[in-house]
Amino acid sequence: MKIAHILKKSLFAISFLWLILLVGCQPEDQNPENNSDNIDKALLLELVNDYRSKGCYCGDDYYPPTKALVWNDVLELVAHDHSRDMYINNFFSHEGNDGSDIATRATRRNYKWSIIGENIYSGNATEERVIERWINSPGHCRNIMHDKFEEMGISKAGSYWTQVLGARL
Repeated sequence: MKIAHILKKSLFAISFLWLILLVGCQPEDQNPENNSDNIDKALLLELVNDYRSKGCYCGDDYYPPTKALVWNDVLELVAHDHSRDMYINNFFSHEGNDGSDIATRATRRNYKWSIIGENIYSGNATEERVIERWINSPGHCRNIMHDKFEEMGISKAGSYWTQVLGARL
């Protein structure tokens, strides 16, 4: 009888500790604050909107000034999903490790988009350097300057940066 009582108490204690561990281990990608990997979101938005407000050349094509983007936490999560995938699986591509593209990843996060785009960068760099690299790449620059985009989110994991730009339906 005593052994059964001790076993019951031990089982309860182990179950209680297991519950505490489970509650403390929520997936990090559910909270945008955990996704930023120490990036300055306000600075990134300011840098992008500075180019959009002045207009710029993307390769040989001039893009005139256009409206400012606003930060979107869901797009940040979409960006984080891809940056984390590239970081964990050690690859660099717009195609996810599971074969997904940006449209699929945004839809997974329930972002109802009318237009969606993505820029990626790999390297240890400052916010200024990442935006400068994208502006100096015609395709990435066109995404930043596209007048149909209204929102953006950026995230990084390790040295993998992803910017997602979109407009909702």
